[in-house]
Amino acid sequence: MVLPFILALCLCGAFCLAPLAMYLMWLSRVTRRETPTAVSGPWDFVGVMIALSGFVVVGGGVLLNLFQSNFRYWMRGNAEAFRAAWVEERVTWTLFVVFYLLVVLGCAGFTLLSRRRTLVVYNVEPAAFEAVLREAFEQLGLPIERRGKLWVGRGPVCEVDTFAAGRTVTLRWLADDAHLFEDVNRLVRAGLPAVATEENSVTTWLNAVAVGAGVAAISSLGLLVYGLALMGR
Repeated sequence: MVLPFILALCLCGAFCLAPLAMYLMWLSRVTRRETPTAVSGPWDFVGVMIALSGFVVVGGGVLLNLFQSNFRYWMRGNAEAFRAAWVEERVTWTLFVVFYLLVVLGCAGFTLLSRRRTLVVYNVEPAAFEAVLREAFEQLGLPIERRGKLWVGRGPVCEVDTFAAGRTVTLRWLADDAHLFEDVNRLVRAGLPAVATEENSVTTWLNAVAVGAGVAAISSLGLLVYGLALMGR
């Protein structure tokens, strides 16, 4: 019973940590650049989804199996009994898996739509980004006033969330004028290369976590292959 449980953990470790390690490695390279990096909201979310894909697909699948009462057959190493029980209940569990995937895809799709008018900028000081944003509004001849996180013209125009410790800024567009957002987005992207950045302390942490997750994923994959070889004897 112990070996199948360890193999399940190794499966989760290998396929959950590998995408996360690649995403963190990319993020560490972005924060090491000499100029800020702007990423559209949808693509930024796609990156997060790729990083968490192992947890969503493999981790979610393991959790679904744990809820199945017949999973105990596999945990005891009785593959034949588990296969027979799965055949009897395959329709129920297929519907359960389809429902799970629909929920995950629905949430992901809704989040992508809600981030269409969002811009994420990595490796930039909040004050420097705000200066670029204000200059963009001035070039467009739009009077703007900052009220906390809100930037207001004739009404709420946008909201700027900052993560000072990680030097990350998120611009959320609130106004209905989509063309104005495109113009502001273009001008901000054009102005960011002129902004110089200092060494980002977050880079070291991201790189360390990425390497640790990668080593854990490779180790888990090796143990998984070795365990499967033992079970096949």
